Amino acid sequence: MIPSLPYTVAQVLIKVNAPAIAMFLRHANAFVASAHAVISRSAPHIYISALPFVAKESLVYRDFAPHSTGVVAVKAVGIDHHDDRLVATLTGHEGEINSVAYSPDGQLLASGSDDCTVRIWDTRTGEETLSPLRGNDGKVHSVAFDPDGQRVASGGEGKVIHVWSIVTGRPALHPICGHSSAVTSIAFSPNGEHIASASADMTIRLWSSETGQGISVMNGHTDYVTAVAFSPDGQLLTSVSQDRTARIWRHGKGPDAGYLLTEQAYPMRCVAISGDGKQMAAGSSKTNQAAIWSLDTTETSHMEIISQTPVSSLAFSPNCSRLALGGQKSIELWNPATGLEIPGTSFTGHSDWIYSISFSPSGLFIASGSADRTIRVWDAASSVDRKGQPLQVQGGSVYSVAISSADNFIVSGSIDHSVRIWDASIGEELMQPLRGHSGSIFCVAISPDGHLIASTSADQTIILWNSRTGASVGDPLRGHYGDVNVATFSPDSRWLASGSDDKTMCVWDVTTRQLAPFGHFRCNGMVPAVSFSPDGRLLAAGDSGGSTHLWWSGTNQCLRTLRASSKGIYSVAFAPNSTRIATGAKDGTVRVWDIEGGHQIFRFRGHSDLVRSVAYSPDARYLVSGSYDTTIRIWDAQKGEAIVTLFGHGDWVRTAAFTHDGQSIVSGSLDGTIHIWDVEAALFLPSMNNDDPLVRLGFAALDNDGWLLGPSGELLLWLPTDYRGHIPLPPCSMIIGTHRVAFTVKDGLHWGDQWQKCWRDSI
Repeated sequence: MIPSLPYTVAQVLIKVNAPAIAMFLRHANAFVASAHAVISRSAPHIYISALPFVAKESLVYRDFAPHSTGVVAVKAVGIDHHDDRLVATLTGHEGEINSVAYSPDGQLLASGSDDCTVRIWDTRTGEETLSPLRGNDGKVHSVAFDPDGQRVASGGEGKVIHVWSIVTGRPALHPICGHSSAVTSIAFSPNGEHIASASADMTIRLWSSETGQGISVMNGHTDYVTAVAFSPDGQLLTSVSQDRTARIWRHGKGPDAGYLLTEQAYPMRCVAISGDGKQMAAGSSKTNQAAIWSLDTTETSHMEIISQTPVSSLAFSPNCSRLALGGQKSIELWNPATGLEIPGTSFTGHSDWIYSISFSPSGLFIASGSADRTIRVWDAASSVDRKGQPLQVQGGSVYSVAISSADNFIVSGSIDHSVRIWDASIGEELMQPLRGHSGSIFCVAISPDGHLIASTSADQTIILWNSRTGASVGDPLRGHYGDVNVATFSPDSRWLASGSDDKTMCVWDVTTRQLAPFGHFRCNGMVPAVSFSPDGRLLAAGDSGGSTHLWWSGTNQCLRTLRASSKGIYSVAFAPNSTRIATGAKDGTVRVWDIEGGHQIFRFRGHSDLVRSVAYSPDARYLVSGSYDTTIRIWDAQKGEAIVTLFGHGDWVRTAAFTHDGQSIVSGSLDGTIHIWDVEAALFLPSMNNDDPLVRLGFAALDNDGWLLGPSGELLLWLPTDYRGHIPLPPCSMIIGTHRVAFTVKDGLHWGDQWQKCWRDSI
């Protein structure tokens, strides 16, 4: 018998067959949440665009996909299904979101933003429960609920702390003043009696949460204090700072009851203490490193975590079994007991930095606040014990790629400290990752004879590898006293030149693996670019001071120094005939110089950010450049004209080069992918202005909302955020990396005014 109102349809169905219907409704909710952008824009694309991207295990896909025909089939490698984790996307903030926090009962979520507001959200409906709370004193950097969930505190640019009543939406206290600079982080003590605040004024302060009166000032840090956190028993307060230290303070023992826990090699941005009080974790947005300390002992030793992304936020799960790390567009889950990443537990979907993450009190959900101005709520429960995950391929941002002289293999260097070798024809790894560096790999180079690979690193060393076996050759080359940014082999494979943050270029004898007698050159700034001329006669180095130095190879004799401006030079490349040299600068320009006369021939304008890579085509007709504006540009090297702009990478392009046959361009990006572009197809594309809102890809365009558009602007296909940049649309012929997506089509595509043919009632 069907109950009468006030039961909802869902409640009725759940009573009839609770487990199956509840599961279907959960999957349906995830489907709608993940595809709300496409559903709200075009109803036909529920079937054409949303359904193909649903997880194949979803009951929504299982029930509806058999009825669909003439739509794309999607095969993803290394990309988690976008719909089975995203529960909700909360929009309303008009600025970057710096902080999110759950209420103790999990029913509310607070957020603070650069738009100078604090907003309170109902986690069940996704709606705001109050009008935005405004302190009228600048950006909000941090928010925190008190233990009874009746008040929320905020701190920010205005140097003060506001405490708001959740019941009335009005201030519960007068603004709390005392800091002389911005408040970067706040936390309530577990008993609710105190508020701790960290500040850019290098202090931590403790306040009465009832009166707002100051209790103590804690000094010791020598730079911005970026985060504070209480232990569960309230006896400890921990802080981290830009001064690269973490400190522990004994709550209630006086302002001097603090001690230095550790000093790291990197500034720290975020800190958290586990719910059982046994562990503390801290991370850095300057590197991809986090550390976990045991608070049970007095030892300062710790366990290092090497994330796939810089760590801008972190949080322990309530049961202490997981540590969530947030960074550039993704969240990872780690086991804090072992220091190992939990397989298949990354959350992707944000389009910019994630500045704050918070577990719900139940541990079932994770909320994340991002610079993309959205808050996303993820189903954390469904990510545990996930099986059948694809093998990880590239473990992070790609800083460099090199192409063998026979164009049969590609080498890449990554933020994950690994060097990887790929089959250039099929995009698969030829062997296990080469590991030996303790820092990010900034550059890889292949000797012209194909026997050796050189890799440079933030660990200040260079390692030579056997390209056939992957074994390291001898000990690492040591001599630089800063990050080693770049290395290149001489045409005869005898010498290796390297450039470093220590403002020097070194030349190494490859056979002896020692510095050459003439092998030390001083520049005017850090050295991000070096190159031998193809005829082997010259050696060039570009420095951050804006100079390009030319030396006669094998000597310390300088031919000349080219000075374009005060802007740094971040890439250099000789023309095949060794008579010209191209340079890429911090101001986004590419210049071509006559070497003999020392004068500028061309100046290419078009990039809107630093040009990190330049390279000539083998026939010298074209010049390719890769930029931090995420684009690749092809220029006519003979006429000095722009030809085409290639879009597709989702982050800085660090490297771009022609293959030796000139038929392809290989590019590597901080988005974690290597793209291979068909040069002939690219030359047919129209040249684009950077101000054009559409990204042209073949005969279609990808707009800012993820829609592939036809020639007349018609909606062809919508791409989820986490799939964009991983689909090889013309003129990109292949994508190598963790994330790859391929489309297949059967029976033709039912698009346009024939879209209804994609549905069949009977099967």
